Amino acid sequence: MPLSKNKSYFISKPHVYLRSKSSRGDKVNHLLLGDWLRVLNTTVKNGCVNIRCRNSEGWIKKSEFSKQRALEVNFVDIGQGDGCHIVTPDDDIILIDAGVGSNMNRFLSWRYNLRHRNVKRASDFDANKKEKTPWLIDHLVISHPDNDHYYGFLDVFENLKLEVGKVYHNGIVERPAEVKKPGLTYPDDLGGYAASDGEKYLWNLVDTSKKMKDLNKAHPKTRKQYLSTMRACLKNSPTTTFKALSVDIDKLENQVFLGPFDEVNDVSLRVLGPVVEKVSHQGKTRKCLRRLGSEGVTKNGHSVILKLLYGNLSIMLGGDLNTESQDFLLQQYTSVGDETSTLEKKIKKTIAKGNKATQKELTSLAVNNFKLDVIIAEARATFECDVTKACHHGSSHFTDTFLQCVNAAATVISSGDNESHSHPRPDALGAFGKHGRGDRPMIFSTELARSTREFTPIIKHFEALQSYLKQIEESSSKQERKRLQREMEEKQDRNVAVYGMITLRALGDKVIIAQKLEQPKKGFKWDIHELAFNKNTKQFEAVEH
Repeated sequence: MPLSKNKSYFISKPHVYLRSKSSRGDKVNHLLLGDWLRVLNTTVKNGCVNIRCRNSEGWIKKSEFSKQRALEVNFVDIGQGDGCHIVTPDDDIILIDAGVGSNMNRFLSWRYNLRHRNVKRASDFDANKKEKTPWLIDHLVISHPDNDHYYGFLDVFENLKLEVGKVYHNGIVERPAEVKKPGLTYPDDLGGYAASDGEKYLWNLVDTSKKMKDLNKAHPKTRKQYLSTMRACLKNSPTTTFKALSVDIDKLENQVFLGPFDEVNDVSLRVLGPVVEKVSHQGKTRKCLRRLGSEGVTKNGHSVILKLLYGNLSIMLGGDLNTESQDFLLQQYTSVGDETSTLEKKIKKTIAKGNKATQKELTSLAVNNFKLDVIIAEARATFECDVTKACHHGSSHFTDTFLQCVNAAATVISSGDNESHSHPRPDALGAFGKHGRGDRPMIFSTELARSTREFTPIIKHFEALQSYLKQIEESSSKQERKRLQREMEEKQDRNVAVYGMITLRALGDKVIIAQKLEQPKKGFKWDIHELAFNKNTKQFEAVEH
């Protein structure tokens, strides 16, 4: 491979040490599969090349990098909620949820060096420097309208150094009070419901870009967080288009994909939910979403479900699916009409009777177990994956059968501090391990990846920020205050990226999941776990070290 200073290269091994010399010098940095690097000198010395990577210069072996880019999936520690950043081998950027605060915006600022990006419409634009356009986020997904999944996008949308291409969502939009239409009921603020065959359905899904923009125009001053977030998007990215993702209940065999990421691409994003149904009301027929329960149960249960496929690797991202939605989905994707949660309850009730169970109850037990076996066997064709993002931050609202259908070798939980749900729940952690693939299924957590505040560098980080604030206050130079402010913000951005983030990298069948160590040991900065593809089982399995 002839080298060039003007081309992009990427680490091609699970992990690599950047060293100070070509002849096994000191460890300068610890690099991961897929890390971008720049060649500083094309001369190969002792089989090594002088490069720059992760803001450090040093030497690595020529055999440890290549031109091929890896898939990168970052589960960002956004506090309470979900936030996922994906970069494809073709350099497409996909964001899926952003939590409730500013962490996703800070992560993007750190990742793309936005503090130094000279954008004309930004307040810090310098006419004496080269102008750059806003950094484009190609695809953005809001899994459902819970603010711990979408409200963090407000900071992203308001960042004048960013621009958004397409926004995908589940079609459910919280809205202000509206004129009630005859024949519809309004039990919550998700719009009117139409009744059909004993069920209620959301009649006014916001499933087109025009409907989303018209709804914003109709309520220009609403303080509803969802609409105010969309309004911020349209203000700074007026050409953004909106699209509701769904699959038709009558055409589940016809695979639906997010945007251009279909089955012919190296990376595909198949849509598995929400599932829409045709409903007729007062002479009109529309595709609607069924009311699954309360407002929260309905909007959570109809989360956008995406299955990412890259070569042999599969990753499922399922928003806040709950027991009700898992029952519904398994009824649609399998030939068994029973609710999974009901079958599980019946089985547990009979087993609890021990030897006092009657023959009739034992026969029913066998039948119900057989039904669950059928559900699992059939549903795995759709839902089984190698890595999954735990639904609903590790809450207790799941069915064991659904976890068996997913059968993941690794589960990533996104949860945060200062919340009243105590996520991840103890029973959820146990179930993820019990129903995961392999002898030792792996569980990762953005919250557990950083230690408690009493024993973490966050205290040192806080003290450093206090020092910056004092210097800014005491500085008599406007230019110096500006410099200190930017430097402080950059450190805050980096803190988001360093503590708690779980990163997955894949290049062919090389797959790693890693998290940054808060205290490096002998140059080892990452806790790295590998997945290996088993050609016999056609699945990825955790590699034991």
